[in-house]
Amino acid sequence: MKSKSVVNFLKRSDFIVLLNKKVRWQWHLYKDWWGTRVWKKTSEVMTPLGFKLVSGFHPAYELMRKGEFEVEETAIMIKMFDKVDIFIDVGANLGFFSCLAAMNGKHVIAFEPQQQNLKCLMRNLVANRNQEDVEVFPLALSDKPGLLALYGASGPSASLIKGWAGYSSRYSQQIPVSTLDNILGYRFVDKQLFIKIDVEGAEYAVLLGAVGVLKRLKKPIWLLEVCLEEFHPSGINPDYQNIFDLFWTSGYEAYTATDPPKKINKKNIAERLQNTIQGNHTFNYVFMDKKAIMEDIWN
Repeated sequence: MKSKSVVNFLKRSDFIVLLNKKVRWQWHLYKDWWGTRVWKKTSEVMTPLGFKLVSGFHPAYELMRKGEFEVEETAIMIKMFDKVDIFIDVGANLGFFSCLAAMNGKHVIAFEPQQQNLKCLMRNLVANRNQEDVEVFPLALSDKPGLLALYGASGPSASLIKGWAGYSSRYSQQIPVSTLDNILGYRFVDKQLFIKIDVEGAEYAVLLGAVGVLKRLKKPIWLLEVCLEEFHPSGINPDYQNIFDLFWTSGYEAYTATDPPKKINKKNIAERLQNTIQGNHTFNYVFMDKKAIMEDIWN
């Protein structure tokens, strides 16, 4: 009876829950470091989604191999693909979403600065015979061109933000950066763009370097990961409100990247900032032309 009481206490203890979470995340960081610095072996599998994937040791890659990586975001992309012309993958990592888009007949423009990831990205595109209708840029995007430090190992959590997700600043490298406006210029102005941005806390800087693209007459559809307190070294994302305001002032509506999607308004964001409990249970959002009807695109 006492042992059962102890178990129940441990389950309810906030301290134990927090400690367990920290230990599990430290183990996650260690496995990422091991897969980058020591065990660099990769393997190729056919995913349940129908494309080949070359990947390494990182825990997220196991989910990719099983087709269980970011399931809701994957479902959104599959629904969107027949309504868009170009897929732009900012923070492509090893190309999971780039390969999915190419398999669905989309022209792909992928950005990935981390060399180990970049090699897997190109191997994956070649393995799936997508090397001809794709553009790969070995750099990151930000608000201006230059060189910046990329922190972390090779997994999906490497970031331009120092201290992101608990990664040690000892593991860093200098990488080239440019802007989406510089890269795209006036290309594809008559095409429907679908832009995925997953850059681990640096989203606002990417958007500041993409103001021209944001304000195009034919507005892109954007899928962004926007965290508030998750993973930020300062405890909160200083650009959280700015990201939504930038989209709203540029003629977009915001929705949760869930099924079904939920429209997000200024009141929702104000409440979110006052209460850091994630009420909508997501930090992935879709932004699209406010003149468009979400139901028409979603269905």
